[in-house]
Amino acid sequence: MNWDGAHAALKETKVPSGYELVQLRRADVLALVEDLRGWYPDIVVGAESCHLTPEFYYEQTMLADVAEDRPILPIVARHQGAIVAMSTFEKNASARTITCRMGAIAPAHRGPSLALLGPMLLERLGRAIGAELAYYFATLKSPHQQVLAERQRYRLVGIMPAHDRDMVRPGEVKRVYEAIYAKVLVPDDAIEVPPASALTVRTRAVWASLFGSLPA
Repeated sequence: MNWDGAHAALKETKVPSGYELVQLRRADVLALVEDLRGWYPDIVVGAESCHLTPEFYYEQTMLADVAEDRPILPIVARHQGAIVAMSTFEKNASARTITCRMGAIAPAHRGPSLALLGPMLLERLGRAIGAELAYYFATLKSPHQQVLAERQRYRLVGIMPAHDRDMVRPGEVKRVYEAIYAKVLVPDDAIEVPPASALTVRTRAVWASLFGSLPA
């Protein structure tokens, strides 16, 4: 499960006029890190604060200049030569899953067309590399990410309490709830559904709310 198919998926993805999707290059890392501070100020805390460290890209991601297959793929959107958006995608070859670690767009380029590329690319990259499940966590600070996930037919599968640290107000950091969205990339016959007898009453109630009825 390597990234070989990622380039074809990028080329086949329709983007708004004037934009192109490419792999991040080592030469662009330092400028991107500085841009991210302005695009996404809250990123200074929490799990994805690593995106503000150049070494994260140099050592852990598969930059365009890197030959070895690494778990994290950084993709950027360019407009008139300048990077205006970035997302990182992470695969787990053992579990055959893919997730979107982080996405950010320059304020002047924000809009539904470019924003939808995140969840759309997650699925397309996943299928291209043979992933069997695509999932990601969405903030509950606003409905925006939830709307994007639902438009791309991702399923809400849970809400994680205190999942990450976030800047909730200037200078105030708290742990926050986040929603988990997922899309199964394999047919139903590849999935084992648990019998109702294996679940507690509370678990069955949650299951029914998320997925419907269970077999007896």
